[in-house]
Order: sequence, then structure tokens, then C-alpha cells
Amino acid sequence: MQRYIEYKRELIIDSINIANLAYIILFFAETSYYLLILQTGIIEHFHSNLSKIWMIPFGGILGILSIYMIKNRLDIITIALSIQTLIMFYYPYFNGLTLFILGFLSGLIAPYLIYQLKSLEQVITILALAYIFGTFSINIPADNRGYIAIFLSILALLSSYFTSPIEKRVFKTISIKNYINIFIWLVLDATLFETLSRSSYHIWANSRFTLIIAIFHTIGLYLGYRLSNYRYTNRVIIGLFILSYLLFIFKFSYLLAMIYPIVISYYNVIILKYFMNLTFGYLVLVSLGLWGSAGIGLFIALCHYNLI
Repeated sequence: MQRYIEYKRELIIDSINIANLAYIILFFAETSYYLLILQTGIIEHFHSNLSKIWMIPFGGILGILSIYMIKNRLDIITIALSIQTLIMFYYPYFNGLTLFILGFLSGLIAPYLIYQLKSLEQVITILALAYIFGTFSINIPADNRGYIAIFLSILALLSSYFTSPIEKRVFKTISIKNYINIFIWLVLDATLFETLSRSSYHIWANSRFTLIIAIFHTIGLYLGYRLSNYRYTNRVIIGLFILSYLLFIFKFSYLLAMIYPIVISYYNVIILKYFMNLTFGYLVLVSLGLWGSAGIGLFIALCHYNLI
């Protein structure tokens, strides 16, 4: 009897480990998909034409709001990833309807992934994988990323079959002050990244900076992990953003390739730490803010205007 109990316990532990690994792979694949396909690939293919790409954020907002009407969220994620995978076989030749669907699916999936987060160690692992993979893949021309889009979508789909619903836990809230800080960070990041990607100093598109960016992304993750409870986190992040803007303005590319990845990694660790253990109601609100801030940053960049 004792041996049977120990055997069952081992099976449970193994299933938990498999579910955790599958979740990390799923989150990594979808984060990389967002960075390489939705945020940069499709936008570059359509030459940042707002009249064509506006369907993505519109679909994203509706996708987030639709969460309230879904009961079995785990099943719907697998269905959403199946649709995403099928659409990716036509990348990048999308019309308004497919762009809307892709935005809708992304808005639907993202809150679920954040909701499943259980530890800061998970956050670090997921972001490290996504940033390193994204940094070494972003040099590939946007129109040639079809195989990456298909690979990441299939990887996410397969991983979704092995994830399991998170257990009940104590939920937290996020203060208005922290929410405002997050919104400001996201606008600053989106504005600088979108402006940088349209300039001749796009460090991510220059292979000379690839290794440097990957290394300093990792350093930023380490700082975010070690300083996650630092009292003056907002001041540090704002200061690093100001420094990044100045380095971009004065064209110090090598220093920019060091400082900017640090602040990106740092503030994303803090954001996901804040978002852990939020109820779905709070997650819907903060997710809407994420889409809104990204849209504002893109609009500012396309208007050739900086927040400095």
C-alpha cells in the first residue's frame, strides 16, 4: 500500500512538472510570436499603414472583453491556437478580416497566460527564452518569417494540450499608482521601439549588436529579479528610459544596445510580478491598458513625434 501511495505521488509530481514545462513553452512561444510576428513582422509587411493594421488592436480589445463570456478558458485557448496556426500558413498575406482575427486571438490568449503565472522564476525563464530567441531572429526580413510563425504557433498549440488549470489561490489587486506607472513605461517603450525601428539606427536590425542586446536583456532580467521589491523601482525605470532616449537622440548606438534592453527586461519583470495573482476582472482592465499604451506608442512613432 505504501509503495502504491509513493508511486501515485511520483506520478502527480511528474504531471505537475510536465504541466509547468508545457506552460513555460506555451508562454515563450506566444511571447515570441507577438514580438516577431504581430508587433514587427505584420507591421513591417504593411509598412505601418494604419488604415490596414488598425484591425489588429481593434480585434485585440474585443478579444480581451470576450473573456467574460467564456467558461472553459483552457479549451478555448487550444481552439484559439488552432485557428492561429491555420492562419499562419498564409503569412504575411492577410486581409482586414484575418488581421482582426489575429488581434482577437492575441487579446483572448494573453490574459489567460498571465493568469497562470505562479512565480517570478517562471517570469524570468519565459522572458529570457523569448528575448534571446527574438533577438537572434528579428534580423530575418519580415516577409520571410512565415516558417517562424508556423513553428511558434504549432509549438504553442502542442504545449497547450499539456497545461493544466491553476489551483485556487489568494488574489491580489493592483494600485492605481502602479497601474499608471506601468502605462507610462509601456508608452515610453512602444514609442522608442517603434521610432527606432523606423530609423537608420535600428539596433535590433544590425547584426553587430545582436549578441550585445541578448546579453544585456539577460542582465536586465537579473536586475528585475533581484530588485523586484526595490522601493524606487519607478524612478530607476524612468531614469533608464530617459537615458535610452538620449542615447538614441545623440546616436550612441553601442550604449543604446546596452541600456535599452536592460530597461525593457527590467520593467517587464516588474509588470508581470504586479500582474501575478490578479483576478480575471483586473487582468481584463490591465490588458486593455497594455493594448492602449502600445497603440499610443505606435501612433506617436508614426507621427514622427517623440515624448522628449
